[in-house]
Amino acid sequence: MSNLISTIVSNGRKVVSFQLQGIDRTLPYIAKRISWAAKLSGIKTTGPYPLPSESKKWTINKSPHTDKRSRDQYEIRISKRLVQIDAPIETADKFVKFVQTKMPPISSSVDIKIEERIYIPIQTNYSGKKIA
Repeated sequence: MSNLISTIVSNGRKVVSFQLQGIDRTLPYIAKRISWAAKLSGIKTTGPYPLPSESKKWTINKSPHTDKRSRDQYEIRISKRLVQIDAPIETADKFVKFVQTKMPPISSSVDIKIEERIYIPIQTNYSGKKIA
């Protein structure tokens, strides 16, 4: 992730972050698929990066009225991955639409959160007049 942040992003470009999380074993495969599809399209990519996973644990009594020592324990682990692309605005929009619609059926236990950042030329916002 630090590679993309430390690089200088040129004007008129969009950086898109795909944050995937899920409990399914197909999560690394889906993250690689997104990265692979972007590289085939000629888009500069970084990732997939593994992010810290969360684990949630529950302890439940087997019987509500008797035998407090008899319990069941359940655990769920949520894995996370991050894929980032850096492309011109039109190309990035087309790729995001492709991921949302045309990617192979993604497991129902995998969520994708998409964040977009646009970098526009500074010269268009600057009038050119000197102040003071």
